Amino acid sequence: MLRNIVFTVFTRFFIAASSLAVAILISNYLGASGRGEQSLIITSVSFIIVITSVIGTSSISYLLPRHPFSVLIIPSYIWVVLIILLCVVMLPFMDIAPQEYITDVCVLSLMLSVTNINLTVLISRQRINAANFLNFIQSFLTILILVLSFILFHNLGIEAYLFALYIGYGTALLVSFIFIKNDFAGFRHEPLNAWKEAMKKLATLGVYNQIAAFTQIMNLRLSYYILNAYFGTEEVGIYSNAVSIAESIWLIGRSIATVQHSRIVNSRDTNFSLTLTSQMNKLNLAVSTALIVILVCIPESWYMFLFGDEFTNINRIIRTLGPGILFFGIFLILGYYFSSTGRPYVNAVANIGGLIITLVFGFILIPAYDCYGAGITASLSYGVMALIVMIFYFCEKRKIHTASSVHRSSDLSSPDFSGNDPAIV
Repeated sequence: MLRNIVFTVFTRFFIAASSLAVAILISNYLGASGRGEQSLIITSVSFIIVITSVIGTSSISYLLPRHPFSVLIIPSYIWVVLIILLCVVMLPFMDIAPQEYITDVCVLSLMLSVTNINLTVLISRQRINAANFLNFIQSFLTILILVLSFILFHNLGIEAYLFALYIGYGTALLVSFIFIKNDFAGFRHEPLNAWKEAMKKLATLGVYNQIAAFTQIMNLRLSYYILNAYFGTEEVGIYSNAVSIAESIWLIGRSIATVQHSRIVNSRDTNFSLTLTSQMNKLNLAVSTALIVILVCIPESWYMFLFGDEFTNINRIIRTLGPGILFFGIFLILGYYFSSTGRPYVNAVANIGGLIITLVFGFILIPAYDCYGAGITASLSYGVMALIVMIFYFCEKRKIHTASSVHRSSDLSSPDFSGNDPAIV
């Protein structure tokens, strides 16, 4: 398990580094306009992925160990195709992506959605290394092709970025089908009732998961819009850099949670799942605390050297974000326990609670204290999210403990029909 965590951490760090490298390359070679187009394209793809994940990606990992592969994978693929077709019709009338790249956005979304479904199958089968390899090869090929296009072939246009995405996404899609070919080999016909039950659970779990995903995105980024409304884009830039540095610590928690998730969805032992979650939570807290201390101790001048003279007070903003980073780590690990056991509504409740705090305190603290107010608001919000999942988690532990105690007491007090008198023996 430790090897899986280490490999997952490495993969996530590589993906984060690749994303940063893509941003640097496009900014330097295509300028602000090119960077803006690239941001719109990838944001549009991300938006579509949230919708295509309602059925399939967000719930299939929990259901796959409990239902036949065929009744889960086919509806998931059909849903993706239907949503992409809907996007082909609707996107030309919506101002969310450059019109000349609408087709590219839809095709890339289709490729990535199907890959994500196959990736979820691998995780549910506890094939963590295979899943990590898919993520790695996708990012590696994207950055490699982009570097070759810009530097070697001098292909300086947004089309070079799109071509790099096609190569990265396409290769990952092909390899993902190779990895799960054995699942298709065992494909069999299932009765109609099995399909209906699977579809109902896919939709129910998916809706809860995507409500949680949507509210979480709003909760994480709403402060940007409030800052921009009161202070402009410069403050948003400074705060976003501090957020990016602080949130990089979550790579550890997300890596641990991926391994935790794959173990829990394949287990029917609640005590094992609770114990594993507690262990993972302690590990994540210890590592995250150490990293937060390191970030806070880095001199202000180092951040200014990295980002430029305009980016002042990064160190102090990180201090306001520090508690929130730890709180969100708790929410992440405990939240994965509930999503892995088929109860994503707990995470949805926690995210909604955090969003309410952001809405209330964001409009009070941010206008008064700018970036520091945003950092404090984030910490308060993440604290409420952590508190909510902790309440559900400890209620779960108490319920399981009580049930176990009653069971043991019942065993001890039950009459002995073996012919031996326990008192005499």
